[in-house]
Amino acid sequence: MHDLNAAVTIRSFDTGGAAYKKLSSFATISSVNTTGRHLPEQELILQIRDADVVIAGTERYTRDVIAAAPRLKIISRVGIGLDSLDLVAAKDRGITVLNTPGSTVRPVVEHTLALIFSLLKRIPDYNTRIRGGDFSVRPGTLLFGKKIGVIGIGRIGTKVAESLEALGCEIGYFDPYVPENTPRHWHAFPALSDLVMQSDIITIHSSAQQGETSIINKELLSSVRKGVIIINTARGSLIDESALIEGLKSGRITGAGLDVFPQEPYSGPLLSFPQVIATPHVASNTVESREQMEMEAVDNIIRHVQELRS
Repeated sequence: MHDLNAAVTIRSFDTGGAAYKKLSSFATISSVNTTGRHLPEQELILQIRDADVVIAGTERYTRDVIAAAPRLKIISRVGIGLDSLDLVAAKDRGITVLNTPGSTVRPVVEHTLALIFSLLKRIPDYNTRIRGGDFSVRPGTLLFGKKIGVIGIGRIGTKVAESLEALGCEIGYFDPYVPENTPRHWHAFPALSDLVMQSDIITIHSSAQQGETSIINKELLSSVRKGVIIINTARGSLIDESALIEGLKSGRITGAGLDVFPQEPYSGPLLSFPQVIATPHVASNTVESREQMEMEAVDNIIRHVQELRS
């Protein structure tokens, strides 16, 4: 019998995979979320109340949830974002929070590109029409030559920019913390408003803001170039939903590709717009990346526990 109890609270984890087997060889797995959905607060509390360590997803670890797990020492997140965790509450309790940033880059980059191409080439629209017997044609749009506005030029934003540049796009970006190795020929905009005025496609790769405030708001969207496309594979809180809806209705925004929403699962008014392509927060969820993230999350726990014991 292991002296550590582990809970797996993420909505999907391969219980037949190598990562799960490795975790079970290191700790007693006391509970696993098998519902396929994000656990609400009371269910989450029941899952982790006896846990020393947890494998977490994007379910919300509030102060009350954390307080209900007196033995908890490590939260290891499968994925990169930590905005679903009350980091202050975790710090107050001395709980270590870990994530898996390296595994998410390539799949999120590819998903971003897929959303862009789907919008420009009208692929979902054609797919729906042709299945209904409608073979009418509406012209698509070239990606080549488009001005791209990248918000957040970290690991993912940089790779998105490199990929789009290779496809013949011009790259501009806004980021108050610019890596030293950013190509000099990319246009660094001093203000976000300047970037959106010059961009045909805006793609968001920023971290969630403090207080989950929006960076794409009504004021900013009033200054975008008419016909702009907006892509968000970062965090739903970064876009003001009502402002986005207003922009779509007015035609100032011709399309949006969204993998993330302010509340998930999402069933709100954006889904009524045919020019919005929506996916359920799955940008990083490929077979290969999922295996890597799960193993990295388990390895994070094992490494940290061993460091504490040494």
